[in-house]
Amino acid sequence: MGMSKHDAYYEPQDYDDRSDEIEYRTYELMKVGGEYDYRTTQAIAEAMGDLDADRADALQAMIDTGDYEKIGRKIMMMASDYMERFAKDAAENEIND
Repeated sequence: MGMSKHDAYYEPQDYDDRSDEIEYRTYELMKVGGEYDYRTTQAIAEAMGDLDADRADALQAMIDTGDYEKIGRKIMMMASDYMERFAKDAAENEIND
């Protein structure tokens, strides 16, 4: 027998939320040695080659400080963000297909 409208109001709708699974798979893909590891010269080179004007300006501002530690962190953060996009797309395709 089906659910009455009254009961349906109080019951959460079933949906297939796989965001935790996707997040975990993205993390797995980005681990050291993983397919989307951002800690490689290849990943860094790709990320730097894909900079838009705003990101290039942000990196230049960091370079202008002369603080090599912060410059390095900025570059690694940009590489991480870049590779995360691809890792998340791959994770979503694996899990949702």
